[in-house]
Amino acid sequence: MTSSVTNPVKAFALIALGLAMAAMGIYVANADDAPGAAVIGFLLMLAAVLFGVRTARNRLPIWAARTALAVGVLIAAFAAFLTHAVTVAAPLFAQPPDLPSVNESAPSPQWAAAVDRARSMVRAAIGEQNLPGVSIAVGMGVGIVWAEGFGWRDVVTQTPVTPDTRFNIGTAAPVVTAAAVASLGMTNTGTDSAAEWSPSHHGEPEDDFPLFTLVHNIILRPIGVTAPAQPLPGDRATFYVPRSDDNNPRRGRRLMYMRDLACCAGGMAFYSTPSDLVRFALATKADSVNGQLAGGSVMSLMTRRDSGIVVAVASNVAHANTAALALKVADVFAEQK
Repeated sequence: MTSSVTNPVKAFALIALGLAMAAMGIYVANADDAPGAAVIGFLLMLAAVLFGVRTARNRLPIWAARTALAVGVLIAAFAAFLTHAVTVAAPLFAQPPDLPSVNESAPSPQWAAAVDRARSMVRAAIGEQNLPGVSIAVGMGVGIVWAEGFGWRDVVTQTPVTPDTRFNIGTAAPVVTAAAVASLGMTNTGTDSAAEWSPSHHGEPEDDFPLFTLVHNIILRPIGVTAPAQPLPGDRATFYVPRSDDNNPRRGRRLMYMRDLACCAGGMAFYSTPSDLVRFALATKADSVNGQLAGGSVMSLMTRRDSGIVVAVASNVAHANTAALALKVADVFAEQK
């Protein structure tokens, strides 16, 4: 009697533990940044297989095996959900030194102090809001005095933002006219099909079959069976939206839907760089404007006519507080001037 009771209990424990280890192994391999994560994930999945083999040798009654398997699947799914939730909500950059940045050129000595202060503000804003990437440019007179990219234009590949990274400017697109783009030679400003910014047509009916995407992204790719993930070509930034109902980027993010990337007519995505936006504003005396995607700010162009300073800030996640950051940076340069 004791043996018949012990076997199902033992089998349940082995199956539940094995499936949980498999799920966690897959997510570790897919989501962890640390070196050797794929190896750790593979070892966890291998251990799960060994547990499964051991369980099969117990020759359980059918009802016991089915019950243990069903409960084990639920536990594994719960473990996978928790692991994934922690991963997407964790801070992208735990410490300011972890945040990569790429500048166009060293600022002139006249503006070095202002750039140092502004750079610290950008890093602080990225950490506070948990933003994937930010690009900023400051101009006055007839040229740009500072341009720098911070963070990642693509979270999965950890491809850094540069001053040439192209961001979708959303509802601000009508401000940047085609005539101005042509006359000023703004090579990093224009329009693309929304499909260029979402090759998988994310969130649309023609999106890849969910089960295929799941298997491809969390099993085949982490163990090296398929090609590794690549950032979008053409210096395009991958765009995200907050996962939470309160639209707070600090609580994690997901890919933006294709329809959100084409906020204006014709299914086209309107893109630019902060450097191009600053050049445009300096040449045309444009007013301040904010651009939105998916109901949240992704870009701010601020013109300070009192000091002749123009600041452009762009991020690749909706509901980034780009306007507040642009204002702070403008104040720093106004004080320095």
